[in-house]
Amino acid sequence: MIEFDHALPDRDVGAMLSGEDVERLREAIGWLRGQRGMRLTEIAHDCDAAEHTVRNFAYRKSIRPDNAFLGKLCKFLARRTEMLPDDILESGKEPRPRGRNETFGRMARVDLVRMEVPITEDDIKRVYDRYSGYYVCFRPSYRPGRVSVSWLHILPLNPNLNLSDEGLPLPRFTLFIEHPDPVDPETGRSYIIGGYVIRRNSRIYLIGQNDGDLKYFTFKEPTNRRFTYVQGLSLLTSVEDGEPFASRVVCQYLGRKAKREKWSDKIGVFTDSRFRDLFKNADIIKRAIGNEGVLTGNNPD
Repeated sequence: MIEFDHALPDRDVGAMLSGEDVERLREAIGWLRGQRGMRLTEIAHDCDAAEHTVRNFAYRKSIRPDNAFLGKLCKFLARRTEMLPDDILESGKEPRPRGRNETFGRMARVDLVRMEVPITEDDIKRVYDRYSGYYVCFRPSYRPGRVSVSWLHILPLNPNLNLSDEGLPLPRFTLFIEHPDPVDPETGRSYIIGGYVIRRNSRIYLIGQNDGDLKYFTFKEPTNRRFTYVQGLSLLTSVEDGEPFASRVVCQYLGRKAKREKWSDKIGVFTDSRFRDLFKNADIIKRAIGNEGVLTGNNPD
């Protein structure tokens, strides 16, 4: 990983980058587009940069942009390391050259669901208006007797999008999950699920993937516009043995602005006693997710 001080201003971070570092940033954008299905407009929004600047950089129309932009891009990628190969930003690795007209791998996009299920503009607007923001999500862990706490972000509508050209895009989400290493429980591991949010018939659906492994969440839509919790079901795959499992899930809404760093000690898998020490609303959460644990193919009852 390119090392830098996150407290430095964007321009100072960009000024520290070598020519090889800049090429690694360009390679990372290509990976996010080709392997994660991210659009340049979404990357520009997430790193708070102009879309044309990101586009010119990705297609080599700009070899080395302004240092302030490079700093923003570097910080953005540092927050998304779970979505990138381990060595793509590693110093000393020679980045693969990419041409301006390179063809990226074709991705199956969830937008295709519109061909089968009618999704109205009002459904999409409702997600952006009511549900975009940050959440902490609670569910029974695949490990018995533990609670998994993860970090959900439903992205807002990019105010710089030209809706007359592409129409209103489906809302996106990212879900950050931490878990103990299957071999060494004292070592933490993490990954990110990315995908789309659909609202249909008073239900909210999150359809995502991690390395091509599909993940699903279904929530009952709150009856009031102002809400604290949303409840539903999740269908995931265990990182320990690859077994699919279902569980109840409840997400607590934090607001349009929140910093994951302030919650870093509360994201992970916790014993019941530790969970109650960390969360004042533990009783509410435990009642919502129940005591049944998870449902797997090996435990169909």
